[in-house]
Amino acid sequence: MPHRSTMLKAFTTVLLLVAITTTTWARSAPGALSQDADFLRTFDGQFTGTGRLERANGSDHALTCEFKGNSVGRQAVFDGRCTTAIIFGISMCISIRYDAGTRRYFGSFHESMGTVAVLAGSRRGETLSLSFIETAKSIRPNPPARLTITRRNHDIVLALRRTMPGRGQNLDLVLRQS
Repeated sequence: MPHRSTMLKAFTTVLLLVAITTTTWARSAPGALSQDADFLRTFDGQFTGTGRLERANGSDHALTCEFKGNSVGRQAVFDGRCTTAIIFGISMCISIRYDAGTRRYFGSFHESMGTVAVLAGSRRGETLSLSFIETAKSIRPNPPARLTITRRNHDIVLALRRTMPGRGQNLDLVLRQS
């Protein structure tokens, strides 16, 4: 019978630990999820602004942009179009979702000129820092890059930075909620 008593105590201890862990997780997880859902909700609305596109060959284009953001729970889509003075236009769609299990952000980037990339990274404060890896679907793949999206008051600042000098492109946009 002493063996049965020891087993019962061990079982009770395990149940108590599971109950404490579950209760603690249930209290902390919704807050974390809520913070990330709140962050993604800041992308909702209409945004307009300007920016620059710098290609690897050194050509530089001033951009005027319009975007629309929409979030649902732990996902957000930021869809828009940028044009230059010479009637050159690019449509872009950035889709991001927060994975509570890994506490990381994942997504995709599609652009009308043929760039298709997968995004993965994390958030620190008001800035998402995402790896930007083009897929085999990209028409003219570039080396990996880094995409940062920062929320500042009523502005969203997007910066795409190439990671290899002379290869890829840089994109800088400052968009104001309208």
